[in-house]
Amino acid sequence: MSNIDPSAVELFKQKAAPVSIKIKEVKNMSEAIAYALDVCEQKEFCQMLLPDSGQESPDKGKGVRRATVKTIAAPGLEDKDFAALEKLGKGKGFTVIRSGLREHLTGIDVGFSTCNAAIAETATCVLECYGEDLRIATMICEIHVIALKKSQIAKTSYDIEEYLHGLMSKGPMYTAFISGPSRTADIERVLTIGVHGPLELHIALMEA
Repeated sequence: MSNIDPSAVELFKQKAAPVSIKIKEVKNMSEAIAYALDVCEQKEFCQMLLPDSGQESPDKGKGVRRATVKTIAAPGLEDKDFAALEKLGKGKGFTVIRSGLREHLTGIDVGFSTCNAAIAETATCVLECYGEDLRIATMICEIHVIALKKSQIAKTSYDIEEYLHGLMSKGPMYTAFISGPSRTADIERVLTIGVHGPLELHIALMEA
């Protein structure tokens, strides 16, 4: 998937709208990082599940209140990209983390990750999640921002069959197929967003 298929890119955009995916076209990773920071800056402080009494365990005296510092989690980024995100994020007063996410389960504003492949017909992003921190970042955050290269978009799931077989040959791992924000209609058949994961999914669609 090294070449860009314009028809696949257009199909991905068309299929993204019905599942509430927000797409921002950018040139490169630097612009994708800037977009993630903008998203974090514009959102409200996340709601944190914290003990009212000041006890260490969130299981005693639970209460919900707004965080006072915004947090971006990006455990899957390459070192140079994380360094850029961390520098810019700290300049805005954000906490930027890539490990130890179990210590931040009460509230992560933005999870920022890179995509490994995408399926246009369902507007699905495929993420290889080798570590727990990356899985937490994509599920606990209020907003998930994914950096996706146009060259990674295939039209159908059959077009990435070889890639998926390659993943299976690497041994046991966690692979996420993400199509829009978390949603469920299990409760009285009423569609609810963000019950089991992010409230919003943003795609920073990169030229390269």
